[in-house]
Amino acid sequence: MVSKYREPLIHTFLRGVRDPDFAHRASSLSNLGELCQRLDFLLGSVLHEVTTCLIAVAKTDHEVQVRRAAVHVIVLLLRGLSQKATEIGRCLFCECQQSAVWEPERKMLVLRDVLKDLYHLLKHVVHLEPDDVAKLHAQLALEELDEIMRNFLFPPQKLEKKIVVLP
Repeated sequence: MVSKYREPLIHTFLRGVRDPDFAHRASSLSNLGELCQRLDFLLGSVLHEVTTCLIAVAKTDHEVQVRRAAVHVIVLLLRGLSQKATEIGRCLFCECQQSAVWEPERKMLVLRDVLKDLYHLLKHVVHLEPDDVAKLHAQLALEELDEIMRNFLFPPQKLEKKIVVLP
């Protein structure tokens, strides 16, 4: 049901981030993070809109609760996407293990455009944010990002050999 109304809900919450009341902005960001979890972090074409909004809010908003909420949504996104990106790859076209298109690589292709921006934002928050809670959220997000990159660059090796007994 949530996937059917994905676009209107995301746009409603992004519109709520521009509300003059800081409580509504923080609530919209919280709802956006919850929606991303319910959508299983499959944001599709609105991934760039969401990350641009989160980056702008985390850097420019005057209220600390809103900046905390924006960084927390980034933590949720990275945590959920890291769980998806580190799953054992399976073919997207059929159930075989022979295809060249694997799910973790596809996830990284989706993420590659926004990872650099998110990394710079998180470093910015860690170094310049006066709020300790927002710094903690940013450090957690950096740890998730580190884990994503380690799993992508150094995938777990499976050392197994198939032995066949001839009749």
